[in-house]
Formats: sequence, C-alpha cells, structure tokens
Amino acid sequence: MQLLVNRLYSIRTKGVINLPPPSTALPREKPLPIDKALTRWEKFAKEKGIVKKKRSKMIWDEEKQQWAPRYGFGRANNPKDTTQDWLVHAKPGDDGSIDPFEAKADEKKMRLTKQKKQEERNRLEATHSASLSAKSGMQMSDRKQHLSNSIQAAQISTASAGRFDRVVANEPSKNKGKRQQYETATSRDANSNDEARAKKVVSKMFPENSAIAIDRTQAAKGARMAEEVSNRSKQGGKGKQSGKGGSGGKSKPAKGALKGPIKKSKGPGKGGKKGGKK
Repeated sequence: MQLLVNRLYSIRTKGVINLPPPSTALPREKPLPIDKALTRWEKFAKEKGIVKKKRSKMIWDEEKQQWAPRYGFGRANNPKDTTQDWLVHAKPGDDGSIDPFEAKADEKKMRLTKQKKQEERNRLEATHSASLSAKSGMQMSDRKQHLSNSIQAAQISTASAGRFDRVVANEPSKNKGKRQQYETATSRDANSNDEARAKKVVSKMFPENSAIAIDRTQAAKGARMAEEVSNRSKQGGKGKQSGKGGSGGKSKPAKGALKGPIKKSKGPGKGGKKGGKK
C-alpha cells in the first residue's frame, strides 16, 4: 500500500493525482441507490417552487417584550402560559353552555391526531412506492393498480366477505368497476323464475302454512330406529327385574305357547257336526 501511495504521489501534477484510464470494466457489486420517495408536501413544494428557509432559534415575544427561544423551555408565545390565554372573546353566535377553554383544547387534540394520521399515511405511501419501484420498476399507474387490487383483496378477506364490515371514510366501493347483471323481463322463463322465488320467500316467512316435503324412506328409517331403541330399553328393564328375583322368578313362555285360557269355538251351526272343542 505504501508503494502504491508513493507511486501516486510521484505522478501528481499541480497537486492533483491523474489516474491512468481504466483498462478493465468491473461490474458493480451493489445496486444503484434508490432515490427517497417525496412526500405530498415535498411534491407540492417542488411544483410551487417553495424553498425551505432556516429560521432563527430566537424570536421576539410581544407579551414579555424580550427575545425568547422558538421551542423548548421558556419559549415565546407558549399557549400553556396562563398569561397568554386567560381570556377568550365571545362571539355573537357562540353557545354559552360550552366551555371555550375545553373546546379549544379538544380542537387542538383533533388537529394533532389528524396530523399524525397524515404523517403515517405519507410514510406508508413513500415506503410502498419505494419498495414497488425497487422490485419491479413500476410506473405510477401500475402502483395505483397494485394499491387498488390490495384494497379489494382486503375488503373481502373477512369471514363475511366484507358484507358486515365497517366502511372507512373515503374507502372505494367493492362493486366499483363491476357491471350489474339484471334479468330481462321479456324472456319466457321470467314468470316462472319470479314465481319460484316468491314461493321460496313465502315458505321461509310462513313455514307452518307451506307444504313441507317429507322423504318417506328417511321417515321409515327413523321410525324403525326409534322402535329398535325402545325395544332394547324394554328388554334391558325386564332383564334387570328378572335378575333381582333369582331362579324363583317367572320364566318366559315358549315362543309357540298359547297365552290365556282355552276357549270353545263354535262352528257355523249351533248343532252342526263341525262344532266342537279345539
């Protein structure tokens, strides 16, 4: 390195070191730096030719009749100073029931909140535009389209597809750019479609008066399953009762046995041959 420096100082003329022309073109390792995106105020100032001027730190305070710092401790025209804002002039249209000091404080709070929102919006827009230009070199129209697509995707990303979401102020409509499809009233199927829709609405509104279609197969299956469940429960109850009595309990009759006393049956005639005992 010392030899290189000695060589450079040996070829200098008039205090300037003239380097030889390059012989090999080397590629750049890092990409070119991206210009910082301008905010809305910077764009407006550039269009109008507004130049930022450096202001002095000290300003003249008319109330105290002395020089005071513009910001910080002991600043001039401090609104928190009781001597600066101890009286509020009432106007003819003012409401006497409203405290003017509280109204002024609320107005200042709203103004600061609005300013913070605008600063955050400008920061996000600048970051988004810078990232888009760095990745794909999009133009302004492409950025607007990308932003519009992102908003549309966010509007239908909820469980209700954005149907019950709260609409933000100045939010574009979800149906923007979509053509509404309307059915024609002159087609042959228009009357039948209207009648079917009307019947569907009436059946939902008055289900007790509408004819309910019953699937016979499903109904028979449900009745059979209910009967089987009841039979199982009865058999289980009888088993428990017989178990309590032990071997001395009553036994069930045979499958083919007759129940009850034997009765005489008469034939077609009172004294006929076919009449007898069974």
